[in-house]
Amino acid sequence: ALCRNFSGREDLLAGVLETFGRECFNSPLHASLRPPVASLVSESLRDQQARHLMLLTTMGAALPLLFSHGLVPPSTPVLVGSTFQDDQHDLYLIQHVNRVKAAMAAGETIVLWNLDSIYESLYDVLNQRYVIRTSGGRTRRSLRLAIGARSQLCPVEDGFRLIVVVEKDHAYQDLDLPLLNRFEKYLVDPER
Repeated sequence: ALCRNFSGREDLLAGVLETFGRECFNSPLHASLRPPVASLVSESLRDQQARHLMLLTTMGAALPLLFSHGLVPPSTPVLVGSTFQDDQHDLYLIQHVNRVKAAMAAGETIVLWNLDSIYESLYDVLNQRYVIRTSGGRTRRSLRLAIGARSQLCPVEDGFRLIVVVEKDHAYQDLDLPLLNRFEKYLVDPER
C-alpha cells in the first residue's frame, strides 16, 4: 500500500518506507522488499476503486512496459499529444475528449501520452466524481467532461481506466500539483 501511494517520487517513497520500517519494526525496510513497478501497475489496474494512473517516465519507457508486460491489451488505444501548431486548436482537443468519452462508455482502458491540453477537460474524471442515477432498477454512473465553458455528463461503465504517461521532468516542472495529486503515480525509468 505504501508503494502504491508514494511511488511517484523516489526520495519521498524512500523516506516513507524508512519511517514506516523504523516505527513499526525498529529497522528500515530493505529496498529488495519493494515490488517491481510492473506488479504495482498491474495491481492498480485490477483495483476498481483505485485512482487513475500516471506513469512518470524518461525517454518514453513506460509505453513499452505497459504493452510488453501484458499490463494492457495490445488493442488499448494510445492518444499522443502534439506540439505542432495545427494541433493546438479546439478540434484537436474535442477529438481527443470524444475518444476518452467513448472509452468511458465502453469501460475500456485508454492511454494518454504527453497530452497536456486535455487534462483540464478531465478534472471530474480524474476526481472520480461520479453522478449516480438509478432508473428501472439499473444503476448508472456518469462523469462530467468539459471543454471550455461547456460540459456534459457522460456514462461510465465498469472497467474504465485512464493511464497518463508523461516525462518525469515535465510533470514536476510544468504540470500543476493539484493535477499530479489526482493520480496514483509510478516512476518508470529504463535506468532502473
